[in-house]
Amino acid sequence: MTSLNVEQLQKWYRKQLRKKSKDFIKQAEKSYKIVETALKDIEEVSKQFQEDEDEELESGGIAARFALKIGEIVSDFYVDKDITYKNTEEMQSEIQHFIQELWGAGSRWIRRMDKRYKNVIKSLDTYMKELAREMNKISKLLFEYSWVKDLERIGGRIDTLHDLTFSKEIFEEQIRQVRDKIQTAQTEYDSAKKAYDDFTDTSNVAELLSLDEQAEHIGSLLRMKLNPLKKQVKKFFQHDTGVRISPPGQRALTQYFEDPYIAIAEESEGYPNLIEGLSGLQEAIEKRKLPLKDRLARRAVEEVEAIRNGALQKFQDQAKEIENKRHTYAGSDVYSKNEALQDALNEATKNLEYHKNDLLRIRDDIERQIDKVKEFKTRIETEISDAFSERVTIQIEVSLEPLLEMCKV
Repeated sequence: MTSLNVEQLQKWYRKQLRKKSKDFIKQAEKSYKIVETALKDIEEVSKQFQEDEDEELESGGIAARFALKIGEIVSDFYVDKDITYKNTEEMQSEIQHFIQELWGAGSRWIRRMDKRYKNVIKSLDTYMKELAREMNKISKLLFEYSWVKDLERIGGRIDTLHDLTFSKEIFEEQIRQVRDKIQTAQTEYDSAKKAYDDFTDTSNVAELLSLDEQAEHIGSLLRMKLNPLKKQVKKFFQHDTGVRISPPGQRALTQYFEDPYIAIAEESEGYPNLIEGLSGLQEAIEKRKLPLKDRLARRAVEEVEAIRNGALQKFQDQAKEIENKRHTYAGSDVYSKNEALQDALNEATKNLEYHKNDLLRIRDDIERQIDKVKEFKTRIETEISDAFSERVTIQIEVSLEPLLEMCKV
């Protein structure tokens, strides 16, 4: 068994590939030379179209343009001189494209030339047929040695493995940059947190913020208290019961079910508008003007009586007390200052979290890279064994595992 690091493996593989594919390279080399010579001959013979050029004759001008077109097509023909299966495939493709391009142009112009270009066209046709024959030879060669393509794929995977194992410096730089950003973001967060904590400790913002919580709590309790009347009130609005209540009473029945806290805080002591509206509901129920089940009717009357007897009074007292405190602090800048400091803290928190997530993303990239290295290593070792009948163990000298420790947040 042979043990090699990645760079040694690349050299070893190239040597084995040359040895294994030497017959293919030898035959392909002949085609490369023939094609190169044919292209030079075609370019040379095309110049004869310009030797007898006469701008005053239509045929002479056409021949000159055809010669320029041939020169362009020849100059565009390119295949890497390094003989590989892949480059040979490209050679075959380039020849086919060359023939199509040249005869495509020729089909437009050759028929419009006079007889003095007959021999030149015949020579051109001979070289083009030679190219076509060589293209067919290359096609057969590629078919016969198709296994060489599989060998070259191993080389591509070895090059990829080399890139994967030598990306440590790139990851290290990424980690360094992100950790610097995290450090800066942490400093900004600590500063914003201290400013907000100092403000809440030395101001009455805590009390003011608790008013919001108290108001929300009272609103929730009021909804629970009024919920048993929700269906009955809805029926009351949907049917003409003949019971008439004033506009304030009607508005109260709507407002209390939309936002009960605001409704009870803004209404007069004892919530008379709500009582008027609910009294109308009770009257309609007792006169059997609403299509309600007996259970719902009885429940509604009980709830209306309880509210009339002050079931909501303590909630109104609390709501009005909260609003009085809010009015007292209305001219204070504590709300705006609290909002500004809170926004700064939220922004610093999000920024810190963003950069920490960025570091975790790099960690995930490294883990995927490590998995790829293991996958490519195993696959290459297996393919080398199958292709060259050699057992090779690849030594990965540059490990990415230590970088994972640097990605902890």
